[in-house]
Amino acid sequence: MRASVSGCTRAVRVLLCAVATVLRFAAVTPAAAQTCGDGPVDAVVAAIFVHAASACDINVDGAVTAADVTAFVLAGATPTPTPSGTSSPASTEPTRTATREQSPTTTPTPSPPASPTPTATPRQCPSRGAGLVVEVDNQTGETPIRVVVSGERLSEDCRTGSLAIAYEETVECAGTGVVACASIDALAPGFWRHSIRVLTPATGQLQHHTALLVAHSLPNPVRFTAFASVLTVRSTANTGDRSLRNALQNAGGMPKPVLIQFDPSVFPAGTPTAIMLQFQLPALATSDVTIDGTDPSGVAGTRIIDAAGLPISAFAITGARNHLIGLRLRNAGDNNRDVLSISGAAADGNLVEQVIVENAASGDGIGVDAHAGKSFGASVNVIRNCEVSGASDKGIKVTTGAHARIERCWVHDNVNGGIQSTLGGHVQAWHNLVERNRGGSAQNGLSANARDDDTASEFSELRSWGNVARANGANGVSIRAFAIAHVRDDYLATNGSSGLRIFNDVGPPATALVEGTSAVCNAVDGAAVANTSTADLGGGLFGSPGNNAFAQNNLLAGGTNLRNATGMPLSAANSQWEHCGREVTCNDGAIAALDLSDHGANTTFTPSQAHRSRQPPVLTAVAPPAGKQGDLLRIFGSGFNVIDGHFAEDQCADVTGRNRCVPLRGNCVHINGISAPVEAVTPTMLVVRWPFTCTEPVPLVVTTDQGATGTSSTPLTVCTHAASR
Repeated sequence: MRASVSGCTRAVRVLLCAVATVLRFAAVTPAAAQTCGDGPVDAVVAAIFVHAASACDINVDGAVTAADVTAFVLAGATPTPTPSGTSSPASTEPTRTATREQSPTTTPTPSPPASPTPTATPRQCPSRGAGLVVEVDNQTGETPIRVVVSGERLSEDCRTGSLAIAYEETVECAGTGVVACASIDALAPGFWRHSIRVLTPATGQLQHHTALLVAHSLPNPVRFTAFASVLTVRSTANTGDRSLRNALQNAGGMPKPVLIQFDPSVFPAGTPTAIMLQFQLPALATSDVTIDGTDPSGVAGTRIIDAAGLPISAFAITGARNHLIGLRLRNAGDNNRDVLSISGAAADGNLVEQVIVENAASGDGIGVDAHAGKSFGASVNVIRNCEVSGASDKGIKVTTGAHARIERCWVHDNVNGGIQSTLGGHVQAWHNLVERNRGGSAQNGLSANARDDDTASEFSELRSWGNVARANGANGVSIRAFAIAHVRDDYLATNGSSGLRIFNDVGPPATALVEGTSAVCNAVDGAAVANTSTADLGGGLFGSPGNNAFAQNNLLAGGTNLRNATGMPLSAANSQWEHCGREVTCNDGAIAALDLSDHGANTTFTPSQAHRSRQPPVLTAVAPPAGKQGDLLRIFGSGFNVIDGHFAEDQCADVTGRNRCVPLRGNCVHINGISAPVEAVTPTMLVVRWPFTCTEPVPLVVTTDQGATGTSSTPLTVCTHAASR
């Protein structure tokens, strides 16, 4: 173990030990978890304070949170190290299992492949068709309820034959909570729009979901909620008794949960229709309210709230368990106003889904702050399948003790960075595409940092998994000054500075565990660790398995694939290197001479991982399990070939062309025999575009370039059930 902290102050040593415990996700005894709180973050804190369970509330604020870590460090106590061989995890860090959620609904068009790719033409649909179960979460307070469920297929993803492309049934649903109300067979597989109209009780509820139906041995579930109260916006006016403002004012006094919906005669399907604000809307300060902007065709973004460039937010949430769906929020003005603000200690457990957020003149696209969300458990605020662009500051910023999980979002073209955790903010960023955020002084893809001169506040935290951060103005991922990070299966490419930078030019150190991540084709360094900051990139203090890759960064202009600027030991074992060579074992002398800034003087990089090991890749999971043509698909496993998937002569611009099937280069992905365009490669993750829309289970195979031949994985079945929306 070479990640020594000799020469540091005792406070820094204690911080590193505490962070090591956090990043290793030590197991917590039930007694400790009960004493120190019952949320996922509480459990991690309990692991740090397991030696003093009765004193877990170190800062005596009445709650055990990550803020106690800071108080603990500043008090100079020594945490009990995790016993060797302790199992994990106690945190909510995800395991590599298939998720049932979809990719972002809005994604950039992929570059055309460099060679002809077989085109999927509509085949005959499977004769058994797709089954559907419509579930209704009955929250009306009455039973039974009577509803009309209907649906139609939106695209010809296979030739139907005798299978149905539409359905409508009037059904009675008995019971409360989630009940199965309708079962429908022999539907044509593909992408569908589903609707529910509640007849009794006569609330006037009408909602629409989209979902992918596949012909599978089990029926596809689609779930709606039958709300206790429904308010309908029937006017685009800024005020008035049929306005959105009026609905927000009335929602607090209605039986919960409440649905706020939009009248399709005023907000027609497929037609962008805006509510132009003249002054700030009231904040959504109550709880359990859903505002659904999805139009009758299943499209998001046609129901618009426009702040008109005024110094106000387009929308603000200060209450709990609210849900925004399908809206477009835009045009916040001066005074550092965010387009969407989620703020305050009461703002817990909110969900923002399929919302398009754009154009902030001075602030962020989405701001989550002031202790909104207490942990990564049930209180976390979730931003899912959203598009965020055009902010003059960050796309999404989480600050001042707030907790947010950002999933499958497209965060792009914001001036001063994509996703940031700062000043004690806590971020889980999963499966996002973060690109082209540039033009400002902090134009990173993802970042975590604290105030340089403030060691008394809570540390900032980033848990990054499966993100693609490319073409941002500065670093792909930046971890700075009193921030901790777990960076896993990320692809950091073509950024204007480094792929990954961990540093503290002033202030206390930053700390990171990095695994399964590629830092390739960046304008300066692949990865850089500087000052008194520390990182484990494989085989070091925090137990990283390595599996990283460093290649084709700007070596000719003075950059390096891995820069150790700390003067202290750094561990980066079990990684792929540009200068490994083409044999089954690496040329470690060439790696030391050409890939490492210190030529291995303080950097442990052996054993290194040969990208042409002659071993077949191993597939463990995909996310999502099914998708539409052009959507992103993440393939998790091991043994993917990063080095042959990136070439210097085109400045790594043609990743798709460098990972292809005929002739074999880098990594070839076949889904049911059709090649899928590859957009990102790490040793543990491939990101491709679905070459067709799923209609039935099919095999996925990955073949890696091993020189004269290729080696192929065991097939993994994909195009299984996907979730609605």
